[in-house]
Amino acid sequence: MISRVLIANRGEIAARIARTCDRLGIGYVTVSVDEDRDLTYHDGAAATVRLPAGGYLDAAALIRAATETGCDAVHPGYGFLSENAVFARAVRSAGLVFVGPGSQVIETMADKASARRIMADAGVPVLPGTPEATDDLDALVRSAADIGYPLIVKPAGGGGGKGMSVLRSPAGLRESLASATRTAIAAFADGRLHLERYAEHARHIEVQVFGDEFGTVVHLFDRDCSLQRRHQKVIEEAPAPRIPEAIRRRMFDAAVRGARALHYTGAGTFEFLLVGAEFFFIEMNTRLQVEHTVTEEITGVDLVEWQLRVASGEPLPAAQEEIAATGASVQVRMYAEDPFRSFLPCPGDLEVTRWPDIRIERAFTRRLRVTGGFDPMIAKLVATGPTRAAALAAVRDACAELRWHGISTNLGFVAHVLAAPEVIAAEHDTAYLDRIDPVAEFADPDRLAALAVAATLTAPDRTTPWSAGAPAGDRARLDPTGHDLGGVDLTVEGRPFTVRVSGYDGAAVLVRTAITDPGVAGIRLGGETVSVDSTLATVRRRGEAWVCQVAGVSREVRYAEYRSPGATSADPEIRSPMPGTLVRLHVASGAEVEKGQVLGVVEAMKMEHELTATHSGVVTVTAAEGAVVTTDQSIFLIEERSAAL
Repeated sequence: MISRVLIANRGEIAARIARTCDRLGIGYVTVSVDEDRDLTYHDGAAATVRLPAGGYLDAAALIRAATETGCDAVHPGYGFLSENAVFARAVRSAGLVFVGPGSQVIETMADKASARRIMADAGVPVLPGTPEATDDLDALVRSAADIGYPLIVKPAGGGGGKGMSVLRSPAGLRESLASATRTAIAAFADGRLHLERYAEHARHIEVQVFGDEFGTVVHLFDRDCSLQRRHQKVIEEAPAPRIPEAIRRRMFDAAVRGARALHYTGAGTFEFLLVGAEFFFIEMNTRLQVEHTVTEEITGVDLVEWQLRVASGEPLPAAQEEIAATGASVQVRMYAEDPFRSFLPCPGDLEVTRWPDIRIERAFTRRLRVTGGFDPMIAKLVATGPTRAAALAAVRDACAELRWHGISTNLGFVAHVLAAPEVIAAEHDTAYLDRIDPVAEFADPDRLAALAVAATLTAPDRTTPWSAGAPAGDRARLDPTGHDLGGVDLTVEGRPFTVRVSGYDGAAVLVRTAITDPGVAGIRLGGETVSVDSTLATVRRRGEAWVCQVAGVSREVRYAEYRSPGATSADPEIRSPMPGTLVRLHVASGAEVEKGQVLGVVEAMKMEHELTATHSGVVTVTAAEGAVVTTDQSIFLIEERSAAL
């Protein structure tokens, strides 16, 4: 058995591997960059090695760390170098055990085109696509015409949805391919792309497989990963619901057949698209998956333990007939992002004040600084029950029970998704989340934040700590008659709101966001906790502003003045919504721009965000291409044409 393993990764997966090592009595060494030095899994490590500038992608530094600390194995986790054949080969050349399949298998399956060929030869159904991956844009454009539309663009060297996009026509093809190449190089150091026919209205079903050095291959049932946004998984579950057993068995057989064709060892996942009664192979992940947790929950198998045992040369701990699935399990990925603002990444400081009582995969206890250099996933919430309905309800409750301050997350949005009729009935497909407009479907948190803060400002109860922000003379005019008593002028993250005050009924402040707004909200105050009708929020003073956390996101609200109806305001500046790099400028100072025109692109957390003109006018560019920008930094100033003359 392996005696000491280097965990060549970070975050929750490093903590997950460390937990199994502790249980098995296997020593482990962790690695770290400066921003990760306080994560919990370092506490039980035999040693922690600080990585140089290359960080978790510095293969030589990782191997050196393993050899210098007496490790006999390296566990790559997922992401980073976990599916890098060169790294796997170098680990073994250094006399260490690589916890994963052979480097040749990794290399073969990482190339989407070669993987498709091998699977087709093994009798596994595949979709039409490019015969070879390439970074030649001209060749890709020609291949797109042969494959037809819609098609999907995939980076050849990686997974996780990064750089993937769906194209429905030749319009914008070359720019989309160029953008995908840039993302692939940044994420995987490999700009080659693979094109494939895109299957509409499909479900994303995957099968967990495991193989050992003695030729045994088993499956550990399936998972449904259809709830994904821009090809990034958000919610996963096991087993996959609403699949006829005959089709399910065919998928299991196809996955096992494919793994045997590769002489596969270790943990692997076959990903399929299910369209009606047909399924098609899309890729194989030659590593542990982020969503391995739900498989562990329904089978009772510790997949990390199996990885370590197989890598040590042991046979699989169980035969196929000994592996059973019971109940259902659902996992939610907690992301540092704002669903109500185009899912922008939200790096910054997070403080969790209450965790729900379910399985939580995390690498911190209370405080975490989320940086822009890594994937925005904070933690994973995993709930299991005797039925799918019970598991869904449990994880939905957990999203509501988790309490935190600081950055925005996706948990409010996810809680709404888990309650959607399509999801409860398992009638969703891979495009379901992309079709949703969170504000239109669920709520506008900016409006809710404006209402919550306005109520605290205008509450006639003199004991309310927030009442000092509004003039006492105007507070005294509040009454329960429902008349328009004036308004509080606020900005929510720069967005202007005038909240009309209708009165006070003895229990709640009655407000609405415009005179024409037919809905009057009753805001009930309870210290920092505010109830906006049925939606709970917290309001906390921070310097000259208030921070309102509502619907899972944080909003900074500023108090301008207490006044009568009428005035409006507009911000001529286009600001960066997140810290990152201004990777492209599409305009120069002095150019005339139209509302909606793309002015530039900011990149953070391996994602690109377009900055668009909010109105027409003459633009002034205030930052250089390639500059590092901060949240709310002004990038463009647009003046109306008459003002600019």
